[in-house]
Amino acid sequence: FFYIFILKMTFVNLTKFSFPHFSKLKNSKNSWRKNQFETSKTREETKKGFKGVREKVLCDMQKNKSGNSVEEKWLNSLFSNKTQNNWGGFENWKKLSQKVLANTSIPSKKDESWRFTPLSKLFEMDFSGIETIKYPELPKKFFISVSAARVVYVNSLFSKGSSFFKNLPENVFIGSIKDLGENRKQEVLELLSKGESGIDGGFFPLLNMSCLNDIIVLEIPKNLTISEPIHIVFAGFSEEKSVNFNPRLVILAGENSSSNIIEHHIGIENSQYFDNSATSILLQKGSNVNFTFLNEIPESSSQVSSIHVDSRKETFFDFKSISFGGFMSRISLGVDMNGINSSCKVRGLSVAKEVQVADFHSRISHNFPKCQSSQLQKNLVTGKAQGIFAGKIQVQHGAFDTQSDQLCKTLLLSSKAKIDALPILEINNENVKCTHGSTVSDLDENQVFYFQSRGISQEKARYLLTIGFVDEMIQGLPENVMDRFSKFIDSFL
Repeated sequence: FFYIFILKMTFVNLTKFSFPHFSKLKNSKNSWRKNQFETSKTREETKKGFKGVREKVLCDMQKNKSGNSVEEKWLNSLFSNKTQNNWGGFENWKKLSQKVLANTSIPSKKDESWRFTPLSKLFEMDFSGIETIKYPELPKKFFISVSAARVVYVNSLFSKGSSFFKNLPENVFIGSIKDLGENRKQEVLELLSKGESGIDGGFFPLLNMSCLNDIIVLEIPKNLTISEPIHIVFAGFSEEKSVNFNPRLVILAGENSSSNIIEHHIGIENSQYFDNSATSILLQKGSNVNFTFLNEIPESSSQVSSIHVDSRKETFFDFKSISFGGFMSRISLGVDMNGINSSCKVRGLSVAKEVQVADFHSRISHNFPKCQSSQLQKNLVTGKAQGIFAGKIQVQHGAFDTQSDQLCKTLLLSSKAKIDALPILEINNENVKCTHGSTVSDLDENQVFYFQSRGISQEKARYLLTIGFVDEMIQGLPENVMDRFSKFIDSFL
């Protein structure tokens, strides 16, 4: 009886405790099967999702190829009115750039160098339709009173009536590449492949080359000094339809020469156009070039400028830019220091009000030892405007004893103004002295209060402090340019 009792109790315990465990195992197995089914279902849905994304991408690509996107329509309208040039000296370059352009994506937020720059308003411009334009006389307020020469192009067409060369030495060449000798032509054309203004410079330099009709060449002979500025004016004008022009300038500074050059972009008020310029500068051994870039185009227009400098041994390049025109303006500057003891100084001032966009990109590359560079960029932004600065200093392998400094200062005059500043150092060598930095601030209320305590109104105090911020950048400019700039500052303070 005792053993029978023990067996009964064992059976009860097994029934009470073991069966639930078997049930749990069964439920666990069913749950695993369910999870496997759901996982398989999820994988199928994921595959379908990827397929849908892939189909969308292919559809978008096909859409772009068919020219239905806003960017493609913009590009097609831009090419619709381009005429062929009679001189075939750079037709090979045009064909090459057109092939490269066909495989180059239109800039967008996905591109690192364009992720801060809004281009939607530019791509809304329509250049289709042929418009016969009667060019007006350019306002004389834009002309510099004291200059060695003035060369004026309206929509990339030479304006003889507004130009003069009487104070320019006879051995200085300035004019079309067509008037150069064959050897000189090839030397100029070789510069088209270099740097920010060349084939590798990106979409807009390629677009410039693809639409090329002429190249303006300025050649300074060796051992010549020109103290008065050479004023090169690119003017834009339109009546009803938007227009596009693509000027290209090449500057050749001979050995031990010294020159002062002003590249000036202006426009007739209320004109709508897109000015896509490119400039290549070659400094031979021992030469000095003071180069000033002025942007005064109307706010209804846009301007992109690509500039590359090839600086050789013992040269000095002094660059200054003043930009306060256009609803969107961008300067892309590249300086390659390709000689021992070469140096450059870069100073830039960008002013943006209301909804303007002012963009300044730069690259200074120290490729040889004992080179020096200094960069100061100032941005003045108000309203809902946007300022952009991206400056890169490169020190290549073997470029020892390099000295370089970079600083970006921004003054924001409203709570909705915006600045994107990216100072960059890229050092691949030891024994260098390099610094960089960026500051952003608004007007100091304590300074404003100090002026008010001396009997000066708040508006006048803000004006004086703002002019004080930009004063060092505008010093040395022609007087009429400084006067117009002061009035421009006064217009939004």
